[in-house]
Amino acid sequence: MIKTNFKHALVLAIGVAGITLGSASVASANANDGGNQQYSDTQTAENSQTVQTMVKTSSTGNSAVVSEALSLAKMHIPYVWGGESRSGMDCSGFTDWVYAHAAGKSLGHYTVAQESHVTKQTVAQAQPGDLLFWGSQGASYHVGIYIGDGKYVAAPAPGQYVSVQSLSSGFMPSFSGHVI
Repeated sequence: MIKTNFKHALVLAIGVAGITLGSASVASANANDGGNQQYSDTQTAENSQTVQTMVKTSSTGNSAVVSEALSLAKMHIPYVWGGESRSGMDCSGFTDWVYAHAAGKSLGHYTVAQESHVTKQTVAQAQPGDLLFWGSQGASYHVGIYIGDGKYVAAPAPGQYVSVQSLSSGFMPSFSGHVI
């Protein structure tokens, strides 16, 4: 248990510093560059291709939420701590924006507050449009929107953009939640 709590604290501390752990589909920030890693043209093209494919195949679950999340992923919106607009978003600002615009629901701008708007379930039970949370319930520190096929959209970390990412054992969500 101590190892898990230390890992979560370390991931949170590193995330705030602008470094991403584990996700193979997101460019990791380089500590020597001050955490300002930019996407290459190839990475941007791959992200756009993934978004186009997911829009075409997203017919199950909450399609309006998935469509809005994918739409924002195409806009190259930068991560901005506390942000909740197209000029910049953090993870909970992103999920609150998507649900406000796609479903007319305000989730609040804080991961723990957003937990109160979901029916908690395992990550394996997540359906497109459900929220994915990292950290224990009541102490979550990151959130994204599951879009299906092992992928989600999130505002990952400083120096990066709202993007489609793949679930990874190196940075696996702790639980998911269906918005009620």
